[in-house]
Amino acid sequence: MKFYIASRTKHRKLIEEIHKQVVRKGYEFISTWVDEGEIIPYENNVSASSERAEQCVRDSSGCDVFVLISDDSGSGMYTELGVALLSNVNSGKPKIYVIGDYINRSAFFFHPSVKRVSSIEEVFKDLEK
Repeated sequence: MKFYIASRTKHRKLIEEIHKQVVRKGYEFISTWVDEGEIIPYENNVSASSERAEQCVRDSSGCDVFVLISDDSGSGMYTELGVALLSNVNSGKPKIYVIGDYINRSAFFFHPSVKRVSSIEEVFKDLEK
């Protein structure tokens, strides 16, 4: 199973821990944006920003499991969620989870395709059902 993690970069340590857990479980971690360099300000890195946007759209729609680490702000991760939702509606995948402290922040977190849970461990438990 391919996992895609959408998040703000400030959650890098949590993302690294989730990455380890995903791999330990025998799954594939495809959120390559995590390991790539900073591209902000986007207008000063037009080519890299365009490539990153294409990559994130491709990966968030092509994964088997999409996990969004909720936050009280952010922008890109919500675009990735929209891509994952549309893919789910059209094809039945990916499975979509929102985790963290802000799982009630957006109406889209209540979409029937989304499961709101507190941790990645709950995601793994749900997948094992």
